[in-house]
Amino acid sequence: MPLGSDTQEEAAVLIGIIYSTEKKVIEKLAQGLKRGLEEQGHRVRLYADNSENFSGLAGCRHLFVGSFSTGGFKPRTPMRLKDMLSKTGGISGKRSIAFLAKGGMSERKALIALMNDMETQGCYIIDQEVFSSETDAYNFGKSVHLKE
Repeated sequence: MPLGSDTQEEAAVLIGIIYSTEKKVIEKLAQGLKRGLEEQGHRVRLYADNSENFSGLAGCRHLFVGSFSTGGFKPRTPMRLKDMLSKTGGISGKRSIAFLAKGGMSERKALIALMNDMETQGCYIIDQEVFSSETDAYNFGKSVHLKE
C-alpha cells in the first residue's frame, strides 16, 4: 500500500457505548449513535448495563455513556449503570461523552450526576449531549469529530 493512503481500517477507531437498560429509549439512542458513528467508519460496540460481559471495553479509545433523568429534586445516575461503571476495569483515562434522553424536570442535574460518576471512575469527559430522538443521536454520531 502506498505511503499516505487513507484506508477505512486506518481511520477506524474502536468506540464503546455503555447505556442504561432501565428505559427502552436509551437503547434506541445508543443504536442511533452507533449507526452514525459507523457511517464515519468507526467500529462500535454496545454494552448494556445489565450485561455480564464487558470484554473489549478496555480496548475502546472513546466511550459514550447513556442514561436518563431519574426525576425528583436530586437526580442520580441509575444504580445499575453506576454499579456497572464502578465494577468495570479499563475505563480510566478514556475520552468520554455523556448523553441523556430528553425529558424530565432536572435534565441538567442528571447530566452532571452522570458526568460526576464517570469522572469518579477516571473517565475524561470531552462532551455531553441531550438527545430528543434516535434521529438526533444518529445525526450527532454522524457528525461528531473525535480527536485522537
